[in-house]
Amino acid sequence: MAGQSTRGDFSHLPLPFIVANRARLTGGGDTGIQEDYNKLHRREHKALLKTAGETAVSTWDRVRREREAQNLPAIPPNIPLFLNVEPDSDLDFLQRHFKFEVVAEHDDGLVIVASEESDMSTFFSKLDDFANELRGATTAAKIYGIAGPENQQLRLERILSESLFNHWAELSETQLYTVDIGIECLGDQSIPAVPEQRDNESGEHFEIRLETWRALVRAAEAGWDDLMIEREAEVMRFVAGYSGEILDILHEARLGPFTLPDSFSVRIKISGTGLRDLVLNYPYLFEVCEPDDASSFSLPSVDTAAEYAVEIQRPGDDAPAICIIDSGIQENHPLLAPMVHGASSRCFIPDEDQNDVADYVPSGGHGTRVAGAVIYPTGIPLSGTIAAPFWIQNARVLDASNRLSSALYPPLYLKEIVQHFHTGELRTKIFNHSIAAYRPCRLRNVSAWAASIDWLSWEYDVLFIQSAGNLPHESGAAPFRLGVIDHLVSGRAYPDYLVQASSRIPSPSESLQALVVGSVAHASFDDGMGRKSLATEHQTSAFSTTGFGIWGGVKPEVVEYGGDFVVSGTPPSLTTPPDVCVDLLRSTMHGGALAAKDDVGTSFAAPKIASIAGAIQRILPTEPALLYRALIANSARWPQWAENAPDKHGTIRQIGFGLPDVGIATSNTEHRVTLITSGENRVKAKEAQIYQVPVPAELRAPGSDFRVRIDVTLSYVAKPRRTRRTIRQYLSTWVDWRSSHLGESFNSFENRVLRDGVRQDDGEGAIPWTIREKDEWGFVPGVKRGNGTLQKDWVILQSHQLPVDFCIAVIGHPGWDKDPDAYAKYALTVSFEAIDEDINIYHSIEAAVDSIFVEPEIRSEVQS
Repeated sequence: MAGQSTRGDFSHLPLPFIVANRARLTGGGDTGIQEDYNKLHRREHKALLKTAGETAVSTWDRVRREREAQNLPAIPPNIPLFLNVEPDSDLDFLQRHFKFEVVAEHDDGLVIVASEESDMSTFFSKLDDFANELRGATTAAKIYGIAGPENQQLRLERILSESLFNHWAELSETQLYTVDIGIECLGDQSIPAVPEQRDNESGEHFEIRLETWRALVRAAEAGWDDLMIEREAEVMRFVAGYSGEILDILHEARLGPFTLPDSFSVRIKISGTGLRDLVLNYPYLFEVCEPDDASSFSLPSVDTAAEYAVEIQRPGDDAPAICIIDSGIQENHPLLAPMVHGASSRCFIPDEDQNDVADYVPSGGHGTRVAGAVIYPTGIPLSGTIAAPFWIQNARVLDASNRLSSALYPPLYLKEIVQHFHTGELRTKIFNHSIAAYRPCRLRNVSAWAASIDWLSWEYDVLFIQSAGNLPHESGAAPFRLGVIDHLVSGRAYPDYLVQASSRIPSPSESLQALVVGSVAHASFDDGMGRKSLATEHQTSAFSTTGFGIWGGVKPEVVEYGGDFVVSGTPPSLTTPPDVCVDLLRSTMHGGALAAKDDVGTSFAAPKIASIAGAIQRILPTEPALLYRALIANSARWPQWAENAPDKHGTIRQIGFGLPDVGIATSNTEHRVTLITSGENRVKAKEAQIYQVPVPAELRAPGSDFRVRIDVTLSYVAKPRRTRRTIRQYLSTWVDWRSSHLGESFNSFENRVLRDGVRQDDGEGAIPWTIREKDEWGFVPGVKRGNGTLQKDWVILQSHQLPVDFCIAVIGHPGWDKDPDAYAKYALTVSFEAIDEDINIYHSIEAAVDSIFVEPEIRSEVQS
């Protein structure tokens, strides 16, 4: 075995980056069955589409004349339409051939579009060409059906939230309603495909063609900006026409709507009449939903006060800062005061003093408890000296009732908070957001709340730690979500009800970039008198919401201890005795102890993960937050019950990748080694970047066979847009990773992954990862690795199965951004751990890595 570490400790090792080149991508496919049928029955298809199109034109003409006669607020002339196409189609053809503006895409092939021509002459002309089999008109076969403004039911179903849809008929004409709306702003301008360099074309000539294309893109982007400004003003005029108002004001400084590259979202207050008109007739509208309110619950508990004799040393000037976005903090709390960075504290609630940052929530506060869980993740000591590890920053957004004001639009408060704290004195990277809505998140579009987290994570080097959200104890307070008692009374036992649709995570926990944290119980309880905790130790808390997230992504990704419910009696009742509660600080504004075991919730699991993120930042202060997220997930492990569970699909829905470990995330041992990327790493679409970990011969020798656990975690971020329904179109560039096979050489892997490689495979078969690239390949059926931006997988192998060169390729894929220079940012971690055996794996791999560390080969083809 190798000798002592040359680094003098067990720090993380650099992950050797070897080569980057064009990736060998697979994709494309046959045309749909319906499309083939349409091509064989051209006149029949033309007749169906033309009749439907003429009905839409006639209806829209009538609607506009009636509105003009009633002197209603002006709307654009474009006809709102629904088209049926093959699911997952490239929708550019709708703009390029028919001048349809794509407003929103749905995953069943339904597309909301707007026609710029009130008579749809281009569409009808293309249908004639198609029927006459003229060259270039076959794209009409890709449109399977069309519906216009006459189909109000379809429009309501696709644009309204479930709750609004269910109560649509009950809308009062005069009552004012507060809603969040999403408006698309891409227009009908189509950008041509990026040019490819031709055979024998000089680089100089190709660059001229590429620059011409880039000029078209710049012109389109300028047009999109102008269009967004125009539509913002248009919506404001429409709302004002119904004496409504735009609720986008924070501290009397207008921040404007929340914008993304393809859309803007805004909160409005408008009469029922105005809302009906907007929903049915504004052609660029793709979403209307009620404001999300924060979830919370309160159950009887027992105060377990104690005496504390703790001396706290202030954090160092260079200590990480963790911002608590919550109900405020009792900043003079004796067990917290030395860590609070009061100079940056701020209240973001409209119409309240910016300096009013206290925690007014009764019965011990909320933000104070959350802040305490960051500092004391494993319990509060009664005595001794504590060297404070972090600065705590206070961003108050919840009121004294622990609720969000409807005047506070979440995408805007998150934007203002990040700008205030990340650009401030401490350059904050870690934001704990233990706030989530009551309702299960929608699966139609990423909410504006979640999309704002995704955008801010792209724009800034920040990590949001997001609580998964809680199930209520009964549905009375939240009729749109069944509570724990409702499930039990209906005969749905714990934990089966946790994978019901009504237990799905709420917004903004569907955010692709937030690290979402669920809750597990730290202990079981049974008093022998009929009172018993629903969960046992390490099992999912009875109240923790579960996955999957949007597009089948793993949510929550990790879990921590947040307590549990104790059930008793018939009908059942729930309590939270100290035995099942977590040890938390308390605000003493309304009296009571400094700390107690008197509350439960995912709100208090999340800050324990934020504490791990802070510990990583302490040792890697200059590394990006993407790496912190990767290391947390990479350190996560399933508890034993999960490893033994026959239903792995249900398991990962409840606890994601498992319980993280701060020791694994921040350090190594002789028996475990973690390798990491460093700095901001970028991968372009159609590019593969290969990393190599040489496995020393002594670790692969059959005579010293032992079990090795390998964990690989990719964490990446790209620019989001809200009007698309798949991760491939939501992100500007999407990324996944592939590994070498068992026994496969580096050269073989390179040939498999890179476009110019010769197809060959000297491996013994794919590594049996737990999740894998396709949902039917791994040991967790129905789940695939690439459905999120945090992609972890793990496997246990016998050491003799290890390849000589363990390789990972990070591969970029085209998303919505056609720029050849578009990229995603990523961090990658790989860890090896010798299980059950006293094997010095760290020093062996350290020596092997040092022996091959060379400058990576960046082949010129990547640049094209």
